[in-house]
Amino acid sequence: LVINKEKHITRRGYTLCFLSKLQASLRRRDVYVTGSNRWGDPRARLLQGADWQANRIKVYRSLGHPTDPQEAIKSLGHQLDSRYRQVAARLCENEAVELDVSGPKPRLTISPLASLDEPDSLKRLSKMISDLLPPVDLTELLLEINAHTGFADEFFHASEASARVDDLPVSISAVLMAEACNIGLEPLIRSNVPALTRHRL
Repeated sequence: LVINKEKHITRRGYTLCFLSKLQASLRRRDVYVTGSNRWGDPRARLLQGADWQANRIKVYRSLGHPTDPQEAIKSLGHQLDSRYRQVAARLCENEAVELDVSGPKPRLTISPLASLDEPDSLKRLSKMISDLLPPVDLTELLLEINAHTGFADEFFHASEASARVDDLPVSISAVLMAEACNIGLEPLIRSNVPALTRHRL
C-alpha cells in the first residue's frame, strides 16, 4: 500500500497509513491534542503542585487509598494475582468462556450474561418518577435554557453579522434540534412563523 512496484513510497498510501496509525494512537492516548477535551492529555486535568499537596490527604481518604503509593501498588498487585488465580482455576469448568486457538492468535469469547427481569418495585418506582416529570417539548426546553444562560447570543445570522434578527433564539433552537436528533429541518419548518421559515433556518 505504501511502497509501489518501483519501490517508491506513494504519498496517498503513506498518508492513509499515517492517519490510521494516528487515529489508533489517539484512541490509546499515546498521542494528545493540546487543548482538546476529547483527545487531550487526561493528566492535564489532575491537580498539580501546591494544589495537589494541599488536597492530597483528602483525596487519599475519599478513595480509601494509603498515602504511600508503593503500599497501594502492592495491595493492587495482590488483588490482581488473587483474581487471576481464581479465574485460571475455574477456566476449564466455565461454560461461558471459550478459547479458540485455531487461528494465528488465541481468541477469547465470553458469552453475555442473561438479562434479569425487572422487579415490580423497580417498575413501580420508574412509573412514579415518570408521572412526576411533565411532558416537555425539547425546543421549549432549549429556549428555557437560553433564557437562563443566553447561549444563543453567541450566534449571529450568516447574512446579517452586524445586526440581530428577530427571534434568533427560536431559529437557533430549531436548528440545534434538527442536527442533534438527525431529523433534518423539514419537520421544523413553519412558513407562517418568520423564525422558522426554510430561508431563515
